[in-house]
Amino acid sequence: MATLSAERPPARPAQRLSTWTMTREALTVGFDVGEGFLGRTRGHDIVRFRCGGRRFVSISHPDYVDHVLYEARLKYVKSDEYEPIRATAGINLLTDEGESWAAHRGALNPIFARRHLNGLIDLMIDPISAVTAALVARPDPVAFDMHATMVEATLRVVANALFGQDFGPLVHTMHDLATRGLRHTERLERLRLWGLLPSACYTALTWCAYSGIPLPPPLRDMQKITLELDRAVNAVIDERLAHPTDAPDLLNVLLHADHGSWPRKRVRDEALTFMLAGHETTANAMSWFWYLMALHTDARSRLLAEVDEVLGARRPTADDLGNLPWTTACLQESQRYFSSAWILSRKAIEDDVIDGHHIRRGTTVIIPIHQIHHDPRWWPDPEKFDPTRFLGDAAKSRPRSAYLPFGGGRRICIGQSFALMEMVLMAAIMSQHFTFDLAPGHPVDLEATLTLRPKRGVHVIATRRS
Repeated sequence: MATLSAERPPARPAQRLSTWTMTREALTVGFDVGEGFLGRTRGHDIVRFRCGGRRFVSISHPDYVDHVLYEARLKYVKSDEYEPIRATAGINLLTDEGESWAAHRGALNPIFARRHLNGLIDLMIDPISAVTAALVARPDPVAFDMHATMVEATLRVVANALFGQDFGPLVHTMHDLATRGLRHTERLERLRLWGLLPSACYTALTWCAYSGIPLPPPLRDMQKITLELDRAVNAVIDERLAHPTDAPDLLNVLLHADHGSWPRKRVRDEALTFMLAGHETTANAMSWFWYLMALHTDARSRLLAEVDEVLGARRPTADDLGNLPWTTACLQESQRYFSSAWILSRKAIEDDVIDGHHIRRGTTVIIPIHQIHHDPRWWPDPEKFDPTRFLGDAAKSRPRSAYLPFGGGRRICIGQSFALMEMVLMAAIMSQHFTFDLAPGHPVDLEATLTLRPKRGVHVIATRRS
């Protein structure tokens, strides 16, 4: 795994990946993995390969991505790589398909509409301000792991804004649970990739895990993580059922959806997914944002000036979000540079044709988000950090599927507006108080699991602003 320099970010997140990652992702993402038995793909918009008897096609042209995510979306479903997620988090908006997915998505869409999210601003700001205040209370300068702090902050935002309560002790253990869980999931993915773990095995493993039957040591840690998360989410649901509220938060929407007809397990599955996805990807995105801001001080200085001009020292409001275009552009560019969701995969359930290329039923189609985000055809000088790409009408000159930090098509992340609002607030509030520079002697390593995350954190030194 490559180490990121504190002076200049790399052209790619990693120079050499594991055999598993090289097989499933490196070919399609275009990393410099060496020739190997798979060869190189840079410059190719569609690439075929096999692994363990499975057929794969990588598509890296936005028009091809549009075809899969929009025009021919009914011919594709989530790929087999989502089986470990389904085994842990159950059937939810991330793993569901067909009419069931459409019905549940429709029921949850209103809570993530911008007009509703504006009413949650204070619920987002309170935990962000609390985390910032804890840093302010420490002696200046403050040295800490920004990634761990972002995990805490994003989990508290999800807890407060979507579930109306604090997750308590879980906040302090979530970073370790998420890290271990993602690494275990990657190991399961290796078996699935080579066809060594059929779908039926996941069903059996899930039953065993929740039954309390001790699994063998390689799976026992994953079982422990699954049960801890399950207990935490069920405790939140039990607390709400015992003490009902009229709060317009996600948990009440889940409990009262379709006149309260959703099964308890569906409520649990959705709540668990929002808790995990609602903090993991945003924590990663914010960690990369602060890392890139520390490397690009000109962009950071302009951000600080904008925050000072718009907010000064006062608390933000919903009306302020539209007045922070440079802050927003810096966040969007950091998501282009290091997208937390760095790859998408779909499985063809019917034969299809993409620009004359026949896609056989059962083929796994991979969309290499990172490669697309660094393609000079859509992003001139792609290794340059340039927030102006997201100002004014610049986006109109790019294909729709050249930018995919939240996915695309009708299955685009339902929480994208929530996440962007949260990130702008976090960037602005923390910048009111501090500037963050990288701590010397702490390399930043990228880890490509289900998300692109800093393997050893992002260690920074915070200097209080006058």
